[in-house]
Amino acid sequence: MALNGSELNTAEVAYSALDEVDKLQYVLYIKDIPTEEGRAAELALFKRQPQLAERILLQAGLHYRAIQMAINLFQWEHALELAVAHKTHVDTVLHFRAKYLAAAGQPERSKRFLQYAEQVSVSEASVLAKIQHELENEAARPGARRYVGA
Repeated sequence: MALNGSELNTAEVAYSALDEVDKLQYVLYIKDIPTEEGRAAELALFKRQPQLAERILLQAGLHYRAIQMAINLFQWEHALELAVAHKTHVDTVLHFRAKYLAAAGQPERSKRFLQYAEQVSVSEASVLAKIQHELENEAARPGARRYVGA
């Protein structure tokens, strides 16, 4: 119920008391997100509403966070669609997809991913720098602050 009211401090105490470590860690992760929209999207995702979460992020202009959410959900084609549509982080999607496939010992089979891999230069250092830049920009947005509760 605490999460339905977006009361993260109460949820933190409750999950700690219930020894729900994974949920507690997720609540702590949400509390560290600097924007209200980012926190609302993660709460929607926690409540198994990924479409709502994505809509919140895109309406707030948090394109990277929406793309990363799709990557985290292994929705690779959708992540690529978002990156192409918003003309950003195509290299990020390609990088994480390549890492995922390499860890699974699988070759790339998607024609769309193969096509973009030929067109877009992917450098891990560049991808990580872009991600860091996005996170800094999000933290610098007007009204961005760490969750403190009511």
